[in-house]
Amino acid sequence: MLSHLHKRITSFVILALLFAAVIIPASRLFGEDSPGVAYLKSKPLSPWSIMALAAVGENPSLDSLKETSAEKAIELEAPILALTAAGKNPRIFGSSDLISKLKSFYDGTQLGEKGILNDDIFGLLALIASGEKADDEIITGIKNFILSKQNADGGFSFAVGGESDTNTTAAAIMALRSVDVSATEAVISKAIEYLKSAQNDDGGFPYDPKSSWGTASDASSDAWVIMAARIAGEEPTNWQKDDANPITHLEGLKQEGGFYLYQSGGQEDSFTPVTTSYALIALSGKTLPVRVLVPETQSGVSVSVQVEGKSGLLCDTDAIGKTALDALKVAAQVCALTYHIQTSTLGDYVDEIAGEKASGSAGWLYAVNGAMPSVGASSYQLKEGDAVRWYFGNFDGTSVSDAIRTEVSLSVTIPALPSGGNDAPDGNEPGNGNTISMTVEVGRAGGASGGTIGFGTAARGAVAEKTISLKNGGAVATALSTSVSGDALFRRYLRLSGKSWREYRSVLAPGASTTTALSLSIPTDYEGSGVKNGMLIFWATPVVQ
Repeated sequence: MLSHLHKRITSFVILALLFAAVIIPASRLFGEDSPGVAYLKSKPLSPWSIMALAAVGENPSLDSLKETSAEKAIELEAPILALTAAGKNPRIFGSSDLISKLKSFYDGTQLGEKGILNDDIFGLLALIASGEKADDEIITGIKNFILSKQNADGGFSFAVGGESDTNTTAAAIMALRSVDVSATEAVISKAIEYLKSAQNDDGGFPYDPKSSWGTASDASSDAWVIMAARIAGEEPTNWQKDDANPITHLEGLKQEGGFYLYQSGGQEDSFTPVTTSYALIALSGKTLPVRVLVPETQSGVSVSVQVEGKSGLLCDTDAIGKTALDALKVAAQVCALTYHIQTSTLGDYVDEIAGEKASGSAGWLYAVNGAMPSVGASSYQLKEGDAVRWYFGNFDGTSVSDAIRTEVSLSVTIPALPSGGNDAPDGNEPGNGNTISMTVEVGRAGGASGGTIGFGTAARGAVAEKTISLKNGGAVATALSTSVSGDALFRRYLRLSGKSWREYRSVLAPGASTTTALSLSIPTDYEGSGVKNGMLIFWATPVVQ
């Protein structure tokens, strides 16, 4: 079915990239920020809102986490997940070593309170997020304890021996995947089936489908299920009920003020920022942990890495490593992907990632900055800012995927700092002229070049804007998302329609068009200079009816 649909969307067109280059003050971009992000910023920050803001590329204040005291394991777990999402080491941030303290709640069998499973699940997520190894004795013990508590219906419960619920089940799926439990193993497939059985006719999910207190769908449950489905290799938009799915139901609860109601007909309350945080993490394409820290013993250069399977993008993250194989290993840890390295007389090679095995003339390939090296991944020495791409492809280098990938090259020039230390905001030079039109037709190989967006010369503290018009020229509805590779300037500060590129989502009916504003914000304290290059990648996947 997907193969048939894939053929029908090969005429997906990115039409008329109208590059109206404009340099605007940074304050204007922030004023047009994502409503959800703006809403969370307007509220006191919690560990969950910090996670959500970090997930969409923001840099939230961490002052509230500098003094984290706890008498229970569960009181440490969300702060640890928040710190790691922001790239901070919870062992040395603030006044105490939160990881050692969390481990102190392990009794040799389980973590935290004996009658609660929830603290084991989030403890496992927190420890993995902090860079602890999956084969660590405590982590192995917690994992085995969670595995032993799966209910007969496939779900997991907040309390040991309790009734299954969707939220705990979703969190358990993410925790087990984070320690390399394959999505094909029975424990995961049974948990996914439990979640599917709990779906309501409106496409959404209740906390407990058997609850006597009510089984209406709610935003929090939608968000948890969306994250779990993704980390298990499922596409949430394919979980259809009466032309609805968990994403459409969740988006239907978004209000003008940027927040998400818990349930239809409800009102904003003190828990609304947490509900909104769950929603932003889920809709950004992230799961838990939002970020996994690389152990400090890891050395090398900073690169971006993407892993693409047969169904599309599996992982998009930053990594530190020396070789292209190091980059894959970091991505596998961050995104909970399994992989296998085959030893042969010709050298070692990767023959399986995320359960997708090499077969015939198709297998796992890698490219760096768009080129396929002539040496093995373990021998290729990376340079700072390289863009590493691992993908399932044919012997000739073409991709094998149900998703259509279109690459748009990005470039910007940052002037050297003058002796005074600051750029003048005037005098920026837009690239590519005032208006440029470009048409790209994506071929069946699953990838094509979409041309170049040149931002010209941009001063610190300014924002360059361009407009992209996108058209679905295919015969089926198409879901669009984006990823960015290359220089960290683009990965951190590129926005589409005022949001982080990680948040971008659009569904286009056959023949439909949409216009998207593209913005690149240059921080006032940016220390780099010279030409910076990156890649904006549009992903087009068929919407299964």
